[in-house]
Amino acid sequence: MTTNTRGIKTSAAVEQTMDNTTQHAHITTPNTPPTSHQIAFRKFVCGYALIISLLIAPPIFERFFAMLYLFQGERVVLWIASLLLMSISLYGFFGRLRPTWVYFVLFNLLILISVELGARSAVKLFFPNQEVSLARRAAWTYDELRKMTGHPFLQFKGIPSRTGEIYRVLKPGGRGDEVTENLSTFNNFGFVGRDFAYAKPPGVIRVAALGASTTADGYPAILEEYLNARVAAQSNRFEVMNFGVGYWTSAHVLVNFVLNVIDFAPDYIIIHQAANDEHARASEAEFRGDYSHYLKVFQPPRIVDRYILRVSVPYRALKFYLNPNPEWMFVEAASQIHRKEPERPLNARELGVFRRNIETIIDVASARQIKVVLTTMPHATDERYSPLSGIDQFNEVLRSIAANHDRLLFVDLDKLMTGKVNHLFRDAVHVNDNGNRMKAEYLGQRVNDDEERPLLKAP
Repeated sequence: MTTNTRGIKTSAAVEQTMDNTTQHAHITTPNTPPTSHQIAFRKFVCGYALIISLLIAPPIFERFFAMLYLFQGERVVLWIASLLLMSISLYGFFGRLRPTWVYFVLFNLLILISVELGARSAVKLFFPNQEVSLARRAAWTYDELRKMTGHPFLQFKGIPSRTGEIYRVLKPGGRGDEVTENLSTFNNFGFVGRDFAYAKPPGVIRVAALGASTTADGYPAILEEYLNARVAAQSNRFEVMNFGVGYWTSAHVLVNFVLNVIDFAPDYIIIHQAANDEHARASEAEFRGDYSHYLKVFQPPRIVDRYILRVSVPYRALKFYLNPNPEWMFVEAASQIHRKEPERPLNARELGVFRRNIETIIDVASARQIKVVLTTMPHATDERYSPLSGIDQFNEVLRSIAANHDRLLFVDLDKLMTGKVNHLFRDAVHVNDNGNRMKAEYLGQRVNDDEERPLLKAP
């Protein structure tokens, strides 16, 4: 049949169109048996999925792929993922899962999981020193595991460790040589070092170290070793408690002393504080003696990609490689008001508030028969580090306080260390282990000298 003048198709053309439509419908019908290649691909994906489901099962994953340990919630998620993946795999093996696109999507997902597992294995095998760092960075994304938490009077402090919060930690460079260690940075009261107890054992001389990061940095533990090494016949005669918290000002230290430290009945306190108060500088109209112009209610920052950081080690490593110090890692973003700080020396009002805070600690301690060791703050003079413009002014205030309190034990660490041991500084004010040992020795000598001289009765 031919086409007429109106363009109507011939019967032959209509038959050809019907044949094509029928053939197309036959190809796309769900009852069409898969080809041998499709069957092989499906079996491969199912086997692949079964292997991955076993590898992500918590007992295997924690031993070979986890960065140190798994939290309870992570174990639950892994069990669900493992069982779900295993079910899909077995469902496909028995031919119940038919659409090819499902296998294609599953295959791509398995590739991503494999890359993740491979990266984790590489860290554990070739970069064991990075494992603790990567674990901590993931822990920071959990609000309940962050290093700092808000406090009704101290603004913020360390998150106290929980009883039994013990994890296996690989020794750097080791291969399966494990030690038991608490990953938490802080003790049961939220401070650095071993757990605190209110009760003081008989015969123990208790020393409380007050300050900010230059105290939390580690010299109190070395000081305890130094003091006890000189009274070997009475081991553990001295107990040094580290009450330092990074970023604290003299206002924080004062409140902490009155509300916390006193309850531990220390025999000595060491005041090592001078750096952070300089950031409270403000105009005369703006400045407040309680630092409310500078500090705010503690608000942990929002982490947009927290779940990706928890799950993916390659993403975590790349993110911290590109930006080693994201804002949400630091206390400033959560505790300090964002404002422009005046670039000038500290004025009399600002120095006066610092003096008031330090002298109030001394007065309360003296009233309770607690001996006070007052120090100045040593600092680097190396041009590599940005100088803290107010630290010399604070040190002069501390010297003036010492001159007006004859019962103080004064250690001028600034004169003893500044400009003489620049190689011991890690930045403008923080020192390395050898620097902390030097501080501990100077302070220990002063305490020892006081213990060896005849006890003076209070008037």
